[in-house]
Amino acid sequence: MKKIALMLMVAVAAIACNPQEDIVPEIKVTSTETTLPLAGTEDMSFKIQFNTNVAWTAALKEVSEWCTITPASGVAGDASVTVIALENPTEEERTATVVITAGSAVEEVVLTQEAVFVPRLSVSPAEGVALPLAGGSATLEVTANVDYTVTVAEDATWLSYTQEGNVLTFTAAANEDFAGRVAGVTFATAHEGVGATVNVSQEGRATKLWTKHISDFEGYDAGLAVRLVKYGDFIGVANTTKVYVLNPATGNIEMTINMPEGFYAHSVLVDDAGNFLIASDAGTSTVLTLFHVPDPFNPAPEVVFNYNTGNYYAGITGNIRVRGNIKDDALITATASDGAGGACLYWEVVDGVCGDWHWINPPYTTWTTDQLCTAPAGTSIADGLFYIGYGGDYNLRYVKDITPNSGSHEWGVSYVTGASWMENFNSISTTEWNGHKYAAICMSCHFNYDDADAVLLNVDDPAAAQHVYTYSGTPDVERAEDWTNLNWTGLGTYSDILIYPTEDALMMLYIDGNYGAMSCVAVK
Repeated sequence: MKKIALMLMVAVAAIACNPQEDIVPEIKVTSTETTLPLAGTEDMSFKIQFNTNVAWTAALKEVSEWCTITPASGVAGDASVTVIALENPTEEERTATVVITAGSAVEEVVLTQEAVFVPRLSVSPAEGVALPLAGGSATLEVTANVDYTVTVAEDATWLSYTQEGNVLTFTAAANEDFAGRVAGVTFATAHEGVGATVNVSQEGRATKLWTKHISDFEGYDAGLAVRLVKYGDFIGVANTTKVYVLNPATGNIEMTINMPEGFYAHSVLVDDAGNFLIASDAGTSTVLTLFHVPDPFNPAPEVVFNYNTGNYYAGITGNIRVRGNIKDDALITATASDGAGGACLYWEVVDGVCGDWHWINPPYTTWTTDQLCTAPAGTSIADGLFYIGYGGDYNLRYVKDITPNSGSHEWGVSYVTGASWMENFNSISTTEWNGHKYAAICMSCHFNYDDADAVLLNVDDPAAAQHVYTYSGTPDVERAEDWTNLNWTGLGTYSDILIYPTEDALMMLYIDGNYGAMSCVAVK
């Protein structure tokens, strides 16, 4: 018996000398990622559930102004930490990390709070894209956090597009029209006010290069005559007592040439060979003198002809036009207004010698030369004459078989303008380009609720001019809500038009004193 008891004591002692292995800390969390509501959790209802086998602590990985937790510690077993989050007023998600530590065990729970959802859509470039005249492609990129649909203007049959992701590529063939074209592209969403409309445009064969308000020219007088001329590398704008020299690429004034005292630049013109000519209009029984100015920047004028207006009674004689080379062969015209019924005057230059004056009857006439114009159709009288003015049927007229000093001519209608008593015609410009003949007329206006138009015509057949292109001056002026022209001067019906060729375009300029507008258009 004593022996058994002794053996039991030895066994108990042995057990006491061999302790259980140490406990390995463990943390079991329901989820390591969770989302907090936009409105926050200030009602303390949001909890992180977990279990540990040893005592634990909890803390935010980084100090946060919008998020706190409680409690910071606890004992082994099932446990929870309450997350208190403020409302998120921003459009950006925000995160916080809760670190739970139990002995050597560590678990992190990432909290993500929702952001205010603001539906957005934008298109880049916001101003839209332009395709070249010859055709090609351009891209638009959409940035959006909502679904959207793309709609191209229904009438834009000239435009196609493809889409890869949020990048749209628009493609068009060459534009054969003179006018440019524009297609609106709409990006629509189901969210009110969220969307965009941009334009995809393509230039036409006619492009406006610049517009000027001539009233801004220092010293410009809208009540005086105005004429346009191309001389060398410059554009001249004659305003009776001065000539503004402009850069044709920009329309900016390079210099101003003042006329000698008592001399008035009513007619300023350059022939096809680049000879610079200038004349003053002449009243009743005075002398109309046309000068050749070899160097307008250093005037030393040479007389081309002297004409006594007593030869054909008229209120005003002037508005001179020229074709050809006055040093070789040329045709010069002037217009005699009203008086004895008006007349188209002309002088032929042959082998550099200016012949005597001649006249023929106009199809109709009116009061002053700022409302009438005669122009050569070619370099000799055999090519015929153009005529237009305020009155009659307001159409461009042409006559070819001319008997000098005769009133029996039949002027045919070369081009129907569709104008009426509102429009005024006092300018014709002619030139040749790429093997074709062209003429241009300016449809000015007597009233401030219409606009000046520049009309380009093909006159390969001068008896039947073909319309090429009309530039509307509507964008060149500022208007009030009632369509009143805010740039209107009403000081005179003076206007002019000029066409001349360049290597890749036919340039067309118009100027209108009543509107104070001047624009340059390149026709390709």
